[in-house]
Amino acid sequence: MSSRQTGSKVSAVMLGYSDGPIDHADDTDPLACRLGGHPLWLDETSAVPDHSSGICANCSQQMTLLIQAYVPLEDSAYDRVIYVWACNRRACAGRSGAAKVVRGHLLNKEYALKLVKRKRSAYSKDKSKPAVAVKPNGAALQLDFGSVWRTGGEEGSAEASGDKDTAGFLSGGSLFAGPLFSGSGSGPLFGGQSASAEQQKAAEAAKKQSMEEKELADKMDMLGMSEQPEEIKERVEWPDIPENVPSQYLEFDGEQLSDGQIDDRYRDQIKQAIDMAAEASGKPQKAKASASTSANDEEWSDEKYEHSTRPKGTDVGFERFARVVSQNPEQVIRYQFGGEPLLYTMQDPAAQQLGIKQSNADESDESDDDEEEELAEPDSRAATKKSMLQRHGYSTKQLPRCEHCNGQRVFECQLMPALLTVLPLAENVKPLVSDSINNTSSAADRERLVGSQLLKTVDLGLEFGTMMIFVCENDCHGGKTGTDYLGKSAASMSRFGAAAYYEELVLVQMETHLD
Repeated sequence: MSSRQTGSKVSAVMLGYSDGPIDHADDTDPLACRLGGHPLWLDETSAVPDHSSGICANCSQQMTLLIQAYVPLEDSAYDRVIYVWACNRRACAGRSGAAKVVRGHLLNKEYALKLVKRKRSAYSKDKSKPAVAVKPNGAALQLDFGSVWRTGGEEGSAEASGDKDTAGFLSGGSLFAGPLFSGSGSGPLFGGQSASAEQQKAAEAAKKQSMEEKELADKMDMLGMSEQPEEIKERVEWPDIPENVPSQYLEFDGEQLSDGQIDDRYRDQIKQAIDMAAEASGKPQKAKASASTSANDEEWSDEKYEHSTRPKGTDVGFERFARVVSQNPEQVIRYQFGGEPLLYTMQDPAAQQLGIKQSNADESDESDDDEEEELAEPDSRAATKKSMLQRHGYSTKQLPRCEHCNGQRVFECQLMPALLTVLPLAENVKPLVSDSINNTSSAADRERLVGSQLLKTVDLGLEFGTMMIFVCENDCHGGKTGTDYLGKSAASMSRFGAAAYYEELVLVQMETHLD
C-alpha cells in the first residue's frame, strides 16, 4: 500500500486486486505489493528468514509465495512487509504448517525522525503555559498612562496612590523623569533594560541548555549507553528454486458495499448449503420472497430468510461471507489492521479457536438483521455496538501471543478464494499421485478408481476458503516497542538499521467444510 495504515485504531477495509503481470526486469522492488514470484528481501546485507519459513511442515517441499505486501503503519518507524507462503499440494492444504507468514521490518530513518519530532511537539504542547510579561521584580507589567496625567485634585491622585515619580512631576519635576521615560533602567519605554529583554535572555539560556542536553543525549546514543545494539546475524541465502508462479502487481482500493446484493455465482452455493441444513434437520425451508419475485418463480432472488425458519445447521458465517464477497468478487486480499476477519465458516476449528462457540455458530439472532447496515456504516456503529462476530463470541485472546513482546495478536489481513484463479497454481504444479494411492497393491487397483476416487489421486494444487493472518498488536521489533529505544538522531538509529523478520500466525479455513 502506498500510504501508512492507522495502527492505534481500526482502519477501513482495503481490498487487493491483481493488476496484471510484472515484467521480470521490473520485479526488483521489495516495497512493491505483488502476487506470486520470488520473495524480495528488504535489503541486500541483513540476515533473511530461515529457509524453513518457506518449507511445508508436512511434505518438506518448497512452498509457493502467494503474496508479498508493503503494509506500513502510521505509528511505526519501520517499513513493513508481509510475506505469505502456502504448500501447493492438495494433500497438505489446510494442515498445520502448510501455510506460513513472515512480517518484515526495515527502519525508515526519515519517517522515524518525523515520529520523534511529532512526539517532542506533543510533549511541548502539554508542558507549555501562557507566558505573562513580568517586571524584573516579579510584578505584572502594566502601562498606566493615567498615572502621568493625573492631577492632585482628582480621586486617586499621585500623592494618594503613592506614585512618587508622578508626584515629582506634578510638583515641578520633568515629564521625562516620570515612570514611562525613566533613565534608571526600570522604565519600560526608553529605560536601560526592559522586562522583555530579560525574558529573551532567559529563553536563550534555556535554549542553549536544551541544545547541550540534546548533544549529550545523542553522544550517549552513539556510544550505545542508552540501548544495546541489535545482534548482527549472518545472512544465509535461500537455495535457487524455480519460480512457481509468475509475479503480478497487487493494487489496493477501499471496500465499497451497497445493499447486500448477492452475485449469481454464489447463489447456488448458499442455496445448496441452506437446503442441505434443512434436509438434515428435517424442517422444510420457507423463504420470504422479495417483492420482485412471484410465488411460482423458482429463481432464488435477493430475498432474506426469516431467522425463525432458518434450520439448525445453517452456517450464518458462510452466508455473510458470500453476501460480502459477492459485491467485490475479484478481491484476492482483505486488509484491516486491528479489525475482524470475514470468516468463511463459523463451524470449523479455526472459528472455534477465535472464540466462536459451536452452539452459536449455526444460529442467528434478531440483531444479525443489522449486519448489512453495520457493514455499510462501520464508523458509526463500531464504537457503540458489538459486531456480528463479537455477538457470537469472537476474540483473539485465545491465540498464541507474540513470542518476542508477549503482546496479543490481532487480525491484519486475509487471502481470498479469487487468488486461486488469479494465480495459475494448478498449471505450475506437476500432477502427483497421492501417497495413499502410490501404496496400493497393484496397478490394477489404481485402474479401477473412478469418479471422485480418481479425482483424489490427482494433485490439483492449493485449495482454501480463506487464509487469515494475525500479527503482534505492538508491531514489535524483536520485543522492542514504540520509538524511545531508537534515540533522537539518525546516528543513534543506525544501530537498528538492519532488516529483521518475524514469523506470525496463519489460520486456514477450507472450502471442503461444505462437503
